[in-house]
Amino acid sequence: MQLSPTRLFTCTACGAVLPVGEELVGKPCRCGRCGKVSIVGEETPRRRKEKAAEEEPLFGFSCRVCETRLAARPRHVGRKAKCPDCGAITEVPPPPKPQPKQKPRAMHGQQYGLWGVDEAPLPSELAAGQPKFHPVWCRVCDTLMHAKANQIGKKLSCPDCGAKTVVPEPPEQKPSPSVLVPDGEEYQLDAATVPPPRPEPQFSPPKPGEARTKKQLPPIRQERGDRPKPPPLPILVGVLSMLMHAPVTTWFFWFAGISITIGGFMMMIVMLNPIASIPFFIGAGLTLLLGLGALASLCLAVLTESSEGADRLYHPPGPVFVDWAGDAFYLFSSMTLAAAPWWILCRTLDQQLTPVLQAGILLVGWLFTFPLLLLSCLENGSAWEPYSPSVFASVARRPGHWLLLVIVSLAIVAGVGYAGTALMSAALDKSVFLALLETPLVVAASLVYFRVLGRFAWWLAESLPIDEDSQN
Repeated sequence: MQLSPTRLFTCTACGAVLPVGEELVGKPCRCGRCGKVSIVGEETPRRRKEKAAEEEPLFGFSCRVCETRLAARPRHVGRKAKCPDCGAITEVPPPPKPQPKQKPRAMHGQQYGLWGVDEAPLPSELAAGQPKFHPVWCRVCDTLMHAKANQIGKKLSCPDCGAKTVVPEPPEQKPSPSVLVPDGEEYQLDAATVPPPRPEPQFSPPKPGEARTKKQLPPIRQERGDRPKPPPLPILVGVLSMLMHAPVTTWFFWFAGISITIGGFMMMIVMLNPIASIPFFIGAGLTLLLGLGALASLCLAVLTESSEGADRLYHPPGPVFVDWAGDAFYLFSSMTLAAAPWWILCRTLDQQLTPVLQAGILLVGWLFTFPLLLLSCLENGSAWEPYSPSVFASVARRPGHWLLLVIVSLAIVAGVGYAGTALMSAALDKSVFLALLETPLVVAASLVYFRVLGRFAWWLAESLPIDEDSQN
């Protein structure tokens, strides 16, 4: 809804304010309150006087007693005004004369402004429009002054000492040389010069002190420039090179000494008081578990570094028990998985096979399956991944290597069995304490077996061809 424009009209008789339309201006109109007819738009003398009084500006003055600020209009000059605070009567003084407005000093001279769109001059034009100054030093106090071009040859007064100095001619400014190389003088490559061939990288085995992040074999299929070439039949040649040097020998003597000491102490307690030996058996069992974890970690360290072609153990196990438990899990999980299928087979054919034949099948099958699973876990870097396509495929591609590994493993087991039987016979005939040598014998055989297994992994990885798709 659109409202029509209106204006207010004051009745000249009763003073009523009435709204009227713009079209009634200048025409007679009857007041709806008193009924008098008036011309719309005409103002009475009283209304004009009030309107003029309302337009007069106010000015201030102070009470003559309490200095309270009061306000009045110019028509009130000469009248009496009562202070609202103290009640004193003060005559209204004339208003002060208007002062001319003074322009701030900052508004004098050139002012800042904004350039319009596309009106800003180039920086070179702005620099050319600036006044040129050149330095002048006072001849007395050496104060730095600046002179304009029109002051050359004239005297300047020093602001510090007052001495006058003649402004000399400014020195000639030489054009600065260009930083760009002239055409034709750029660097050129000699097409006849052939760069020398890139040197082949030289790899060396890891040094002592370099940290190994985790037990993991190098991949079966990889560029073989980072490992030395294996000798013929590496599982038969150079096996004892790592085992006869520290730190392997140090660990072996620790295992042998601790096992012999604890075993002899336990045998003496059993002979004296069998009942009192129960707590010692518990402690010995815990020590045995701890020793097995340390032995498993040492065996894996020997295997992994032997797979890289190293003849020294540069990264022996650390003193952290948690790492020993993780390394032991690699071995015990692979041992269990390797024995499970052959044990099930022997139990299935229990009636058809003799116990000796069952033991032989279980031993030979385990000696073949255990390295297959362990090498797969180490190549994958996880004890939960006992399958590696490259390791399992190597059985079909290099059956002779695997057959030789099983034969060497049987020889190690046979040697340990023969030596263990001889020790037990000697212990029964001469001294029971000779049975304590069984533990160092088992430790030595374990180190030899894992050394052979590591060199077998090195030999197997170097003998397999490298496929292009395996590198991508």
